[in-house]
Amino acid sequence: MTDPWKSSLVQRAWKNIWIHGFVIGVGCVVIGVVVWFFVTGIPSPSTSHNGETVPQVQAPPAEGPPSGPAVASPAPVDSTAPLKSQLARVLSGITEANQKKDLPQLLSQYSPNFPQLRQRAQDISKTWKTYDYQKMDFEINEVKLLPDQTAEARVTWDVEAQHTSTLKYKNICKTYLIRFARESGQWRIKALDKAE
Repeated sequence: MTDPWKSSLVQRAWKNIWIHGFVIGVGCVVIGVVVWFFVTGIPSPSTSHNGETVPQVQAPPAEGPPSGPAVASPAPVDSTAPLKSQLARVLSGITEANQKKDLPQLLSQYSPNFPQLRQRAQDISKTWKTYDYQKMDFEINEVKLLPDQTAEARVTWDVEAQHTSTLKYKNICKTYLIRFARESGQWRIKALDKAE
């Protein structure tokens, strides 16, 4: 009589252990999934299995005053950014031409109507015989698109030049007010004045 009673107790103990193990295992999986979502964020499916973009579902606008803390509106988009990028290409062309000492490439960045362009080309050629440009960085500020298919920008150049015979370095920092003209679908330098 004691044997069936003992086997019944053993069976109940094993059944309890199995149930407890199952509950603990499920709890660990749930905790792991919750931690994973907090660490990686909730995934948002942006593409389907075929590689097609799935449109994102947006919540309808809330009616009434917002219930949470005020969220700052996004920063205004800089409307001159595309123009600034286009003008930067011209200035990058100037940089490359100076470092390679390529006069035709340099002159292609200037408008044929640039005042005293021939004299400027001679001055630049003379300077190239004396200096090598090791570094030429520029910063474009205050970009304005003007109504007559021109643009104006304040450009600061930071140049490191090395004297060709003494090998001494010279740092030059100058700011110019540059006017660009759009000619044949390309921006070119039309005028150049030292800024104050």
